[in-house]
Amino acid sequence: LGSLAMPALEASRGRLVIVSSGGMYNTNFPKWEIATSLKGKYNGNLVYAYAKRGQVLLAEQWAGRHPAVAVVAAHPGWTLTEAVDAAYGDGKKWLEPMRTPWQGAEGIAWLLACPVEKIESGAFYLDRKPQVKHMAGPFFTE
Repeated sequence: LGSLAMPALEASRGRLVIVSSGGMYNTNFPKWEIATSLKGKYNGNLVYAYAKRGQVLLAEQWAGRHPAVAVVAAHPGWTLTEAVDAAYGDGKKWLEPMRTPWQGAEGIAWLLACPVEKIESGAFYLDRKPQVKHMAGPFFTE
């Protein structure tokens, strides 16, 4: 959908906000051959992390390819939704304090409404500020 909208966004010097998640920090993105041919038992949390990491990488790529458009990914913060409740159950206590959906949407709404000059294209936002996208450490290979 974003690529279909890109010509109109370029013509209007618009913006594209991709809603990702801090869940992307749970993994790096594997090689494409691995991501598209995983074998074994389905792991919904891992697939979610890959998808959300992929959205951040996509925002980086599109920002580089379409400099006339402000393209960003955004994290709403740990927001208590039915999906979080279903995915984490009692484990969601480790994500506290949780935000309401309204609080989670605020930073994303700001990205859609603020002057475009305030947006760093290609960045990953939380609470109106760019965040670190890639972490190194014993569990990461980036």
